[in-house]
Amino acid sequence: MITLITAIKPEANAVLAAFPMKKKDFSSFSLYESESGSLRLLITGSGKLSAAMAVTAYLTRYTPSADDLFCNLGICGGVSGEFIGNGYFCASLTEATTGKSLYPELYTHPFPEARLITSDVPVTDVSGYSEPLGNLPLLFDMEAYGVASALFHSMMPSRCFFYKVVSDACNGSFPSAEDVTGLLRPHLTPLLSFLSEKEIQFRKETDRFVEIQNHVTSLKNTIIRDYSFSTTMERRLKTLLTYAISVGFSEQELLSGLPAPTGSPHKKREALAFLQSLERAVLSPQQETLLPAFPVAKKMLRPFRHIYVEESVLHHPVTKDLAERFSHSSLIPIRHYKDVFNRSRQDLHAQETEPALILAANRGTKFYPGAPVCQSFGEEHFMYTSCIMNCLYDCDYCYLQGMYPSRTVVIFVNLDDYFKELNTLLTKHPVYLCCSYDSDLTALCGILPHAEAFCRYALSHPNLRLELRTKSAALPFIKALPAAKNIVIAFTLSPQEIITRYEHYTPSLHARLLTAKEAAARGFSLRLCFDPVLDVPDAPELYTALIDEVFQVLQPEDITDISLGVFRLSKDYLKQLKKAKPLCALSHYPYELTDGVCHYRSARCNELLQAVTDALHRHHISDEKLFFWTPGESEEGASYVTE
Repeated sequence: MITLITAIKPEANAVLAAFPMKKKDFSSFSLYESESGSLRLLITGSGKLSAAMAVTAYLTRYTPSADDLFCNLGICGGVSGEFIGNGYFCASLTEATTGKSLYPELYTHPFPEARLITSDVPVTDVSGYSEPLGNLPLLFDMEAYGVASALFHSMMPSRCFFYKVVSDACNGSFPSAEDVTGLLRPHLTPLLSFLSEKEIQFRKETDRFVEIQNHVTSLKNTIIRDYSFSTTMERRLKTLLTYAISVGFSEQELLSGLPAPTGSPHKKREALAFLQSLERAVLSPQQETLLPAFPVAKKMLRPFRHIYVEESVLHHPVTKDLAERFSHSSLIPIRHYKDVFNRSRQDLHAQETEPALILAANRGTKFYPGAPVCQSFGEEHFMYTSCIMNCLYDCDYCYLQGMYPSRTVVIFVNLDDYFKELNTLLTKHPVYLCCSYDSDLTALCGILPHAEAFCRYALSHPNLRLELRTKSAALPFIKALPAAKNIVIAFTLSPQEIITRYEHYTPSLHARLLTAKEAAARGFSLRLCFDPVLDVPDAPELYTALIDEVFQVLQPEDITDISLGVFRLSKDYLKQLKKAKPLCALSHYPYELTDGVCHYRSARCNELLQAVTDALHRHHISDEKLFFWTPGESEEGASYVTE
């Protein structure tokens, strides 16, 4: 369903002339609907308050689905006559009286963009808006902010569009009703064509997930008819079925060989036996590996179409440099990065391929103690910092997707403040600092100075041991730096099959290994990270082959140390990861929970890590170079993840 929202009848007449629609009368708004029921037209009346009330009443009357689209269509004023007749998608909506702004999520589309200010009265003097902020034209209307305020309470911003056609130059000269209709008419065909394509795209994105969920529900209901499951066991059953179907099990493969109900009076015991048999079948499949059987569609990365900039850093050198590099991107001024980064109901799926960029200043805490799920490598003062939040790479298992409400990349440009605070820390004690945990700094080193700046700082501070963790294969700055053993370049390595399936946009294994070889040859400390080791079908064989491939390029003496750890994630982050990656099997694995951390069974963790350790030993890596993360030797205190 597409709903067009106009303020006045002359705007609506352009739509009514193009599409046969039937009127539905309601006291608080006027509504028209096409014969097919696929298009509606809502007329709210003039003004921000009327628009907000009408949209709220409409949403109360007609509960929208997740795939419904809304477009506020209307005329607006521009700062000069040269814009008259042009149509724009609005990238920001600002209320004139309060200065508060709302931000629609815009992805690939064929229209120019603008910033829009909603005023309570027609704007006839734009002299107060003469200072240019950003690179988008400035428009004025009386309704859009009210429409957005109502829509964003229940709809994803990516499903809401604001298309405005400039009708006047804010000089007190307003078009006639006929002129308004005529101005909008030529914009309808391209606009409705775009909205229809978007509607189809959004529906396709949800259909596969709904199909899996319906299959799981049907299969679960069939099973529980024959057994007596407790609520917890039923949730575990749903998790196992979802994971199994996600990795490619057919219904016949799942149920063949499992115990059939016997009618025993011990129904709970019989149900538990069935559940345990199902788990063994799912996690230890007696068949050829399922992993290569699923072709992975190659996603194209189109980053930074939108660059949001805090007004306080609009003139910062990093901002100016990025504005030149991405001259075709929309540069949108904001008050605070959280206005965009923390907005509700963001479209994480769309942000995977089209992440936006936020440039900001970090005025709060800049250095934090290392987390328990991270390895300290025996260092006493283990800390990490976040000068960039989020990553250009899109790894399906990454904790960042559970940690942050957005895939938008935030760059704090005030590096000097970081180094001042670090100076103070280093006067108290040595510091082991990880500066690339909440992003892969080297993935952005071609456009940002952050990775090189931290390395240069470490060169002049020998009591700082700096870890730069990466999956990148491009580290041009190491060629410009002298050898420094207190700079640890830590490469995360995975089997190529896992890179292809789960580590989107990242370089190949071979490319990473060649860069690791170069880093070691140039005198940097080299760390290899087999972390996280994933429990996929044939995992021991895949990771053993990985180690063999590593030592076709590297020699044991190249390596300073090695980090090994199985996949683990906090319960809260896993819950968010399921929302961000609803079709990924890793989101639905039947994990166990210990002290708020989700992980594989201890026995399986040990089995996976032992396979990697044995392979490393065969290549003459001593135990002194190995650092492990495991959930512990015992499963005491562990419970199932049931959400």
